[in-house]
Amino acid sequence: MRICLIARNRFHGDRRALATQRVLTRAGHDVVVVAVDESMARDPVVATVPRRSGAPGSLRQRITGLLPIAAQDRVLASRLAVAAADLGADVYLPLHEDVLGAAVAAAQRVGAVVERRPGMADAGAVDLMGLAPSNPNLARPTGGFGLSFTRLDDATRYEPVPNRYAGQKVVLCFRKTESNPGRYLESALRRAGFDVRLETDAIDLDTVEPSTRFVIFVEGPYPAIDVTGRTEVPILFWVHHGEHHLFANLRLADRYQADVVLLAHSWHLAHWFPTPVHRFPFAIPPEMFAHRAPLASREFDIVMVGSRLREQAWQYRRRTELVADLESHLGPDRVRFVEGVAPEEMAEIYADSRIVLNEGGIRHHPITMRVFEAVGAGAILLTDTPPGLDLLFEPEREYAVLGDDARNDVDRLLGDLEHGQAVADRAFERALGTHTYDHRVDLLVEIAKETPKREVSSSQPGGELATAIDADVEVQRVVHDGVPGLDEKLPDREVWPLSERAGRLPPGSMDAAVITADTISGLETLLDSARRYVYALGRVGGLDEYLETRYPEAVTYQNGDVRRIDLMTEAYRVKSAGRNQ
Repeated sequence: MRICLIARNRFHGDRRALATQRVLTRAGHDVVVVAVDESMARDPVVATVPRRSGAPGSLRQRITGLLPIAAQDRVLASRLAVAAADLGADVYLPLHEDVLGAAVAAAQRVGAVVERRPGMADAGAVDLMGLAPSNPNLARPTGGFGLSFTRLDDATRYEPVPNRYAGQKVVLCFRKTESNPGRYLESALRRAGFDVRLETDAIDLDTVEPSTRFVIFVEGPYPAIDVTGRTEVPILFWVHHGEHHLFANLRLADRYQADVVLLAHSWHLAHWFPTPVHRFPFAIPPEMFAHRAPLASREFDIVMVGSRLREQAWQYRRRTELVADLESHLGPDRVRFVEGVAPEEMAEIYADSRIVLNEGGIRHHPITMRVFEAVGAGAILLTDTPPGLDLLFEPEREYAVLGDDARNDVDRLLGDLEHGQAVADRAFERALGTHTYDHRVDLLVEIAKETPKREVSSSQPGGELATAIDADVEVQRVVHDGVPGLDEKLPDREVWPLSERAGRLPPGSMDAAVITADTISGLETLLDSARRYVYALGRVGGLDEYLETRYPEAVTYQNGDVRRIDLMTEAYRVKSAGRNQ
C-alpha cells in the first residue's frame, strides 16, 4: 500500500514521525510524507508545504501573516490536504491531531482512508479504525491476511471433540500470570489432546522437535521471553494489545521469529506487521463458567471487574465517571465494582450479576476479555462499541450498546429482564458454538498449516548501550545527553538528544534516559524524565544518591560498561531478576 504521513512540523526533527516511517517501510509499504517547512530535501519527504503561502516577503505572504491564527491554520490545512491528495495514497496517517482535518480532506478527495490514533477525533466515513474490521483489504499487510471473523455469520457452529489431537506436540511460550489469556489457551490445548511443552521464561528453538505442529508465543507482561536458536516449525505470535504496545509487539514479532501474527482486536493495525496476519479474538474459557443462574435470581444489578475504576486516570476517565454515576443511581448494595481480584473470583462475581459493564478506555479500543467473560457468565453485556465486536456478536440481540446515558441503559435492561435474559442466552449460545478457546485451538491448527516460514534477521543494533536498550522491548521513547548515532542503531524507537528537548521534558515523559556525563549535576531534568529505566555509561557522580532518594527500590544490573537501572515503577511486567548480556 501507499501510506502518506502528514507532519505538522519539520519531519526530520520529529523522532516519532521518523520511527513511524521506518517501521511502515520495513513492513513493505511505499511511505511518503507531506511536511510543513521541511528545510532539507531528504527522503522520505516528497512534498513540502510552506507555513505561509506566497513567495518569501511577497504581499500575499504578508497578508496571510495578518490573518488570525485560526484562519492561518485553516489555510495551512487546506494546502496540506491538496499536497497529500496529489500523492494518491491508500492510507493517510496524521502524525498530529491538528492535521487530522487535512488527512480527512485528502482521503475524501482520492477515495482513501485515514488511520488515526485512538486519542484523536473520529475521522468519520473515512476512518480506518471503524472500516477495517469489515474491509480487511483497507489495512492489508504485505504478507496477506486470514479471512476468519470478517463476517458475523461465516463461522460454522460446532462442539469441539476432546482429545482430537491426541499424541501431537505443540510448544506454548508465555509469562504465566493469573491474567494472561495464555493460561486458557494452555487448558484448551491440553483438552484437545496435545502434548504441550510450556516455556515461561526462555526457549532454545533448536530443541523444538521437528514433528511439533506449531510454536505459539502469547504476548504478556515484560520482560519478553528470551529466544535462541532456530526451527522450521511454524511460529505464531498472539498479540492482544493495540496502539500503546504496537512498537513493542513489532519488535517481539522479530524477536520471537514469528511467521504469522494473530491479532485479538485492533484489526486496523494489521498492515504494520511484516508478516501474514490473522484475526484471533479472545474467547470463553468454559472451565470457568459452569454455573449460569437465571438473571432474576442474581444478587447484583450491574458489576465490573477491572483497573482504574475509581482512580482519576486520563485513559479511563469515562470508566471512572460511569462507575460513580451508576453506584449513585442504584446504591452500593445493588452494584459491585472491584479491582485486583483473581479470575476465579471474577467469574463468581459475573455469574451473580444481571449486567456486566464493559468500557475499554481510550489508549486503544479493544474487544476485551471482559466481553467474553460476561457472555460466559450468562450476564447481559452492556458495552461500548470497539471496532469489530459486531463481527463476533450481534448488537442489541446478543449484547446491549452503551449509550450516552448509562442510567437510562441500565434502567431499560433491568425493567425488562425477560428480554435481557433472551439477549444473554443468545450470546451464550453463539459463544458456545464459535467462541470458546477449544474453537480457537482448531483455528491455530488451520493457521499453522498454511503458514510459510519467514526469514528474520538476527542482527544486533551494535554496541553495548544500544544492545542493552534494545533488550528492554517495551522502551520506545529514549532521551540521552549526547550519544552520536544512537538513533540510527535503534531506528524503530524515538531517540531524542537532550538538546532537542530543552524546555519540553516533563517528569516521566520518556521510557528511558541515557546519561554518559561524569556527574548528574545539571542533568536532573534528564533523569527525572525517565519513568522505567536509566542507562549509565561509566561512573556518574551523584547518581547513586539520586536513585536512593528518588527510587529507593531501583535495581541495578551491570552489562559490560553499561549500567542498567530498573526504576521499578508501575508497568505492564512481572518482577524479574533480570539478566546480563
